[in-house]
Amino acid sequence: MRKTQLLLAAITGLMSCTGALAASITVDGDLADWGLHRNGNASDWKPDTTLVPNKQQYAVEDQTGGAGTRLNPGWGGQNYDAEALYVSLGADHLYLALVTGLSPNTPNNPAANSYGPGDFAIDFGQDGSYEFGIETTGNNKGKAYKNVVWDYGLWDVNGAYNPANPDPAHPTSILSGDDAGMGTLVYTSIGVNNMGAHKKDLHYFIEAAIPLSAFNGYSGKFDVHWTMNCANDAIQADPDLTIPEPGTLALLPLGLLSLAALRRRKSA
Repeated sequence: MRKTQLLLAAITGLMSCTGALAASITVDGDLADWGLHRNGNASDWKPDTTLVPNKQQYAVEDQTGGAGTRLNPGWGGQNYDAEALYVSLGADHLYLALVTGLSPNTPNNPAANSYGPGDFAIDFGQDGSYEFGIETTGNNKGKAYKNVVWDYGLWDVNGAYNPANPDPAHPTSILSGDDAGMGTLVYTSIGVNNMGAHKKDLHYFIEAAIPLSAFNGYSGKFDVHWTMNCANDAIQADPDLTIPEPGTLALLPLGLLSLAALRRRKSA
């Protein structure tokens, strides 16, 4: 009986702790609650380890320069820089935070060599299929889709300009998909500086919370990817996290309560 009580207490504490961490993130485009700073030094990119405890949960690739500066694989310098991506898993939401030099107001006009922001792509099973997507712009920003058909960028698998044969490892924008639910997403439209070593560069933030219920039919390990519509610069996080199977967390306490009741009956 004593062991069961201790186990129940531990599970309750774990669930309360997870909920508290999730509650500490407010989706408003201000990434201070992720532990990020604007002190003008490289440590500004380091997140709060209680929210992002593992290095696999984030990626930082801050670059600088003008339009002629090479990124990976394309060009565009600061204005097309995918700078940092952070992933955190709460009790009932998946949280994403992105820092980029790309304004949400950048026109998507390839004829004028201008390319707008892309969408978040999520690959369950880590097989490069990117079954899941989250819109980042427009009237449906924050909307989640599964079984996504993707558009791609301008560069092939060798990093050469080849829009007719783009690299499928860098999905850009959702073309179509099945509605999976609605999350919350903010893409800031006013650039801020003094973040990281390149103090004069302007940065824009995307912050999102996606309910875990939207991932019905998907579970286990996953990757998160983002790039703009040209795929001039892409960023990806391979978090050491797993999306739980639907109902797993809810059923665990019920199972423990049943175990406790069974022990009481045996003791009677």
